Amino acid sequence: MLSSYGRNGTDAYDLVDRLSNGPARVAAWNAYICQTYGDKLAESCTHEPEVAAPFVRALYDLACTWLERVHAPSEELDLRLPAWGTLVRSQQELTAMRETLVVLRTYVAFDIGEDDPRLAAVDDRVREADALWIPRATPELRAGIGSALITGIEAAAALGARCLR
Repeated sequence: MLSSYGRNGTDAYDLVDRLSNGPARVAAWNAYICQTYGDKLAESCTHEPEVAAPFVRALYDLACTWLERVHAPSEELDLRLPAWGTLVRSQQELTAMRETLVVLRTYVAFDIGEDDPRLAAVDDRVREADALWIPRATPELRAGIGSALITGIEAAAALGARCLR
């Protein structure tokens, strides 16, 4: 059900690659982030989809908002992801968050080069989440993993935006 809600933003997947650097491409990048994050969560959160559903819908709505801004770019290009409302994520949500971070990191690394030192901030968050990752983690560990992952997603988003301006 959530994936059908997200169909409106699927243009984000190829639009960012079709535009030249500038405000419109940054807006497309922000749409890509929200669409990717929403899709990963919708795919992964099958046991209790109602828990992630409000967050996924907010991501999909935000993706559509950013797609609209591609055609009318503004100076305000900073992406503000919706808040979860709680620090503790389920194992499925964490998996989706990690998959999102890997996709964003890969995209940025392809654009700027794998050896670019600016990737260190993103890579540090991946390592932090991986260091905490264990099967059936306690709520405290899941909160720590989630914090590392969201910080990594935000770092990848900001780095991508800087590189696409």
